[in-house]
Amino acid sequence: MHKGEMTIKDSMEDLVSAPLPVEDALISLFDYSDPTVQQKVIVTYISRLYQPHLVKDSIQMKFKESGAIVFWEFSEGHVDTRNGQGAILGGKRWGAMVVLRSLESASTAIMAALKDSVQYNNSEVNTMHIVLLNAETESNISGTSDDQAQHRMEKLTKILKDSSVASDLQAAGLKVISCIVQRDAGRMPMRHTFLWFDEKNCYEEEHILRHVEPPLSALLELGKLKVKGYNEMKYTPSRDRQWHIYTLRNTENPKMLHRVFFRTIVRQPNAGNKFTSAQVSDTGLGCPEESLSFTSNSILRSLMTAIEELELHAIRTGHSHMFLCILKEQKLLDLVPFSGSTIVDVGQDEATACSLLRSMALKIHELVGARMHHLSVCQWEVKLKLDCDGPASGTWRVVTTNVTSHTCTIDIYREVEDTESQKLLYHSATSSAGPMHGVALNNPYQPLSVIDLKRCSARNNRTTYCYDFPLAFETALQKSWQSNCSSVPEGSENSKSYVKSTELVFAEKHGSWGTPIIPMERPAGLNDIGMVAWILEMSTPEFPNGRQIIVVANDITFRAGSFGPREDAFFEAVTNLACERKLPLIYLAANSGARIGIADEVKSCFRVGWSDERSPERGFQYIYLTEEDYARISSSVIAHKLQLDNGEIRWIIDSVVGKEDGLGVENIHGSAAIASAYSRAYEETFTLTFVTGRTVGIGAYLARLGIRCIQRLDQPIILTGFSALNKLLGREVYSSHMQLGGPKIMATNGVVHLTVSDDLEGVSNILRWLSYVPANIGGPLPITKPLDPPDRPVAYIPENTCDPRAAIRGVDDSQGKWLGGMFDKDSFVETFEGWAKTVVTGRAKLGGIPVGVIAVETQTMMQLIPADPGQLDSHERSVPRAGQVWFPDSATKTAQALLDFNREGLPLFILANWRGFSGGQRDLFEGILQAGSAIVENLRTYNQPAFVYIPMAGELRGGAWVVIDSKINPDRIECYAERTAKGNVLEPQGLIEIKFRSEELQDCMGRLDPELINLKAKLQDAKHGNGSLPDIESLQKSIEARTKQLLPLYTQIAVRFAELHDTSLRMAAKGVIKKVVDWEESRSFFYKRLRRRISEDLLAKEIRRIIGDNFTHQSAMELINEWYLASQATTGSTAGWDDDDAFVAWKDSPENYKGYIQELRAQKVSQSLSDLADSSSDLQAFSQGLSTLLDKMDPSQRVKFVQEVKKVLG
Repeated sequence: MHKGEMTIKDSMEDLVSAPLPVEDALISLFDYSDPTVQQKVIVTYISRLYQPHLVKDSIQMKFKESGAIVFWEFSEGHVDTRNGQGAILGGKRWGAMVVLRSLESASTAIMAALKDSVQYNNSEVNTMHIVLLNAETESNISGTSDDQAQHRMEKLTKILKDSSVASDLQAAGLKVISCIVQRDAGRMPMRHTFLWFDEKNCYEEEHILRHVEPPLSALLELGKLKVKGYNEMKYTPSRDRQWHIYTLRNTENPKMLHRVFFRTIVRQPNAGNKFTSAQVSDTGLGCPEESLSFTSNSILRSLMTAIEELELHAIRTGHSHMFLCILKEQKLLDLVPFSGSTIVDVGQDEATACSLLRSMALKIHELVGARMHHLSVCQWEVKLKLDCDGPASGTWRVVTTNVTSHTCTIDIYREVEDTESQKLLYHSATSSAGPMHGVALNNPYQPLSVIDLKRCSARNNRTTYCYDFPLAFETALQKSWQSNCSSVPEGSENSKSYVKSTELVFAEKHGSWGTPIIPMERPAGLNDIGMVAWILEMSTPEFPNGRQIIVVANDITFRAGSFGPREDAFFEAVTNLACERKLPLIYLAANSGARIGIADEVKSCFRVGWSDERSPERGFQYIYLTEEDYARISSSVIAHKLQLDNGEIRWIIDSVVGKEDGLGVENIHGSAAIASAYSRAYEETFTLTFVTGRTVGIGAYLARLGIRCIQRLDQPIILTGFSALNKLLGREVYSSHMQLGGPKIMATNGVVHLTVSDDLEGVSNILRWLSYVPANIGGPLPITKPLDPPDRPVAYIPENTCDPRAAIRGVDDSQGKWLGGMFDKDSFVETFEGWAKTVVTGRAKLGGIPVGVIAVETQTMMQLIPADPGQLDSHERSVPRAGQVWFPDSATKTAQALLDFNREGLPLFILANWRGFSGGQRDLFEGILQAGSAIVENLRTYNQPAFVYIPMAGELRGGAWVVIDSKINPDRIECYAERTAKGNVLEPQGLIEIKFRSEELQDCMGRLDPELINLKAKLQDAKHGNGSLPDIESLQKSIEARTKQLLPLYTQIAVRFAELHDTSLRMAAKGVIKKVVDWEESRSFFYKRLRRRISEDLLAKEIRRIIGDNFTHQSAMELINEWYLASQATTGSTAGWDDDDAFVAWKDSPENYKGYIQELRAQKVSQSLSDLADSSSDLQAFSQGLSTLLDKMDPSQRVKFVQEVKKVLG
């Protein structure tokens, strides 16, 4: 073979497998003047169309006057799409192509082709392609190019309709006829496909197959697009011609959701293919090449083109589906990411294939799932064939459903032939059957389910459908386990379930106020009210064996998520359950506030009593019902009877009550109930609101009443809609809800703690927040194994001022080395970041122990005060806020953080670095005194261990010291200071202005400066020795000059002297701090001290539970001290009360104090029984109480108890 022929052959092979859409380009060359090139083009086109089912070397071609005639054979792997019904057919089939130069020769050429086809097996499902070239002799038809092509297609169709031609074609087994009309260069050819219908005995066009050749339409499974309920289909090719896009509409119901189907064939070129548009690994996502496999790379590249098509607004859609058919057979190794492609031994079983396919789909979803969800791509399906030696060989389907932007469900199927119907079916390849299991492959897509429609509705409201949030919790927990370096629980593969959700429903079908709620397993979407709730049992890194939370959510798809009486009753019942069981309560807010409505049954039939029946424009007197209507809906109105002079009876409507509950005031009546319930829940359990959609009116109040709040960046918290406010103001002031209650407002005014970009991030932040909170309120803290060594020194060293965030979480130096802070690496979560920026608040961990942290910003921060659009002269202002000073907003932030930490049971760390309170007129007007007092009150009532530590380069002075001193809560607060820390009433400069005035400075100079001493002595001698006046004046001037010269120096000396009163050593000497703690050792010291105090606290609480709350914490600590020292003396230990490690070890061995605890219980019961003797009525009730106690006991326990009582009674 010559080199030139080899080059042409290679180019043909490259075109056959090229990923670029070359079909139209090839057709444009069908009329090429060089017969050799024309032949190569036609052969290449046929080879591409029938790949990979074309029988090798079967193409035969003849040139005749009318054009060219081509024959070929293709294998049984081809699936017929006649009427959308697929079947696997045995044996080979043949295809023919007739290339016509003119319409006049069409019948002759077709008959010639049929004559030559007798050499082939006469099967019943053969295919013919008729190509009509764009002959110049026929270009004289008037009209546009489209009109000319359509005219020629109509003539060709007429020839096919000819009974003699049609019967001959049918007799040859040609069930599918493809007609192609070539058009001008640069324009797509026109394609129509005709199928033979036995019942009509003729060929008719199948419109769904228009624009696509029959072999490709089979691969694209276009027959599945005949979706019930739609009567119009529009075809649009993508700009790169790789995607075939079909938009389905219902013209009779314009409100019906449009559905868009994207179909493509994925062609994977060999290395070195000259017609590849981009490198195989070029996905444009910036992800590492090694994280993808060969197959996933191909899929991702195709998906990206469709996504870009949607993003450029080429297609508008409400619900999109994408289907990709991979043409080339894949090896299992093709599914392995390039980073693992060195693995030689890949299992050939179904389980391995399932795992690889699932991982592939998850990776693709991770990369483009958010973009697809945003573009309403709800599902994508991949068909591929695996070629391997084991059971995994065969055709597979991977169906990925985009539930939310970051969560998806993946169902994996195999194609299995049903022995009875001879149809191919979806067959789940996993143990749990997918929703399409057992469905015929070629069945049309089903109409959208109720859940699909509700998901679309929720997406239109820019939120997640409420029933999809449990899956979001599952996904977030998977990510949490993956990012957690501790051991992952066994069986934690992708199929591992981390969340079990049980829905809570009313115990009665029409439940309302007072109706209890019960757990129930039921399918999603069956709710008949606009609120749903679940108990979620979650396996978290902190609670691997499970913890429970209660989640309640608005259903935005049910009456816009509004609150009616039943929604209010349900919310209250869920809240009460959370309080009763002390479980965290999470509220997912997406609502439109209290429900509004009118009585439709009255609206449809009321009449108007006009002032003048003949002139309605003169006004009306009343609204009434006819006697017939009143008899029908009398229960919906309060009305009185009026009889006219003509005898007509009218019922004048005084009030409209309405048949349906939830039209007016009853809704806000219920809103008050849930406001009270949620406010109480904040005090009794852990509450957290996630604003996942707009939240209005009572919804906004709930977000505040629950205090802890996370807001999505694109969702507002508002009391009233902007349009209603504009009407109230009488002009267009506000332009959006976000202007009123977006994060720029709510995250800077203290309502919102955290802001997130999407729902998965929101759920992840909920779970992270819960990681600091006990499983049950009042229970033990979720202490985890420390990943950051507790004895690690603090590497961050403040230079001039202490950066609060660096001190807490550490910082990277200029070389990228991490310098650790006081708390565990990556454990700090800051809250209220946008509000009152001179104070930093958040939660962190110290040696795996959750704590609340309050620190101080030392830099001047700018407070941005937005303009009020309601005032024309208002403008945005930027106000500087000095660091280390409490302002009204930062003091309020501190007080709120203290309240939150206390409710969550968190130990407290205050890195105190304040110079005082800002006490200007405006500050006093804005409530600085109230805010400072709130800090005192919240510290006084703090029930967890609290540490106040003045850090390195820090200071604490005046009123700032007062409000956080240990005397406020001696049982809980311990104060410490770093060696360089300072503290006093005033700063040194202020102190010397009062206590080291100018006269005292001069006295000090006169006492210490030899020159001044000498000058003053000479002055005295001159005065007493009758010195001359000029000498005395000269000496006085010398003294004044010397004093003036020394004044700056002695001012510095005075300041330094005052500073010596500020030292941490003096603080310790005066007993206002417990100890001086060096900065580098602070982490290790406070970890040990924190463990000690938590141990003390747990034991003290147990003692108080036994004796009673009247027994103080201090008294409990005295008992513990007594027990500890007695135990240490018994064991001969030399460890004293101040040895933290020794105490923790003692507390961790209950044997050391179990006897004391038992004795306390005995004393408590003895005291209770002794008190009975003082009251005869109590003694009479004792026997009844004892009987009740025995009834509650386990039988074996009861027998033992009775025996003990008998012993006491003798």
